[in-house]
Amino acid sequence: MGIIDAYENAEFKNRISVLATLIKLSLVDGVLDKNEMKIIAKVARQYGLLDPDDLTYILKNYEKYSLEPTYNYDERIEQLYYLTKIIYADGHIDKNELKILKNAIVALGFPPQNVDKIYETAVGLIVDEVELDDFIKEIKKVNKV
Repeated sequence: MGIIDAYENAEFKNRISVLATLIKLSLVDGVLDKNEMKIIAKVARQYGLLDPDDLTYILKNYEKYSLEPTYNYDERIEQLYYLTKIIYADGHIDKNELKILKNAIVALGFPPQNVDKIYETAVGLIVDEVELDDFIKEIKKVNKV
């Protein structure tokens, strides 16, 4: 058991699950490239994982974690932002990545009936290099229930 597994804090577990999912998405094509690693490292720092050993642990054990959504709506959209950003980090998106992204959208707690609209909008926004604040606003517009 690593230091990360010792934490019982729900927020911390959620953040670890997001990082693990980012890694899973990155490895769909079999390669964790430089751009994907930059995004993962940035999110890890943002989440307070400053010890390189913690990120190394997650990289080695990412399969142990499944995506655990947060209760905060804006944070779920932020997680969607990073998940979408990671699948486009290499400049293209394949069918397997889209399938995983659609599953992640549902896992994040978005309504299944909105999945197609959400992922199409999310991918379009990332391709257009929209910043996080604008991404959140646009996803909220599309996800009206």
